[in-house]
Amino acid sequence: MNHRGVATRRHDTRGRVEGEVGAFRPARRADREIQSPAVAGYIADMTAQLETMATAAHLDLLAYFLAMAHAEGETAAHIESGAVGAETPLG
Repeated sequence: MNHRGVATRRHDTRGRVEGEVGAFRPARRADREIQSPAVAGYIADMTAQLETMATAAHLDLLAYFLAMAHAEGETAAHIESGAVGAETPLG
């Protein structure tokens, strides 16, 4: 059973947290080989759906922030994939 990321806390006699045991361990290199453009594209898709939900629920400020996250995700996906070069202006 994998316990990566599971932390337990040790308490002193007064109930205060002394430290953490079994703290988060970084993933192995093979686990981190996820492509950034794919992740950015996925985040852009998810935030677009969440923006639609927030708009339908009249959560205007939340919808605005989700729209910003969506735009950033699309931009990151294009830049990381090489679709936008240094000489190509954004916009």
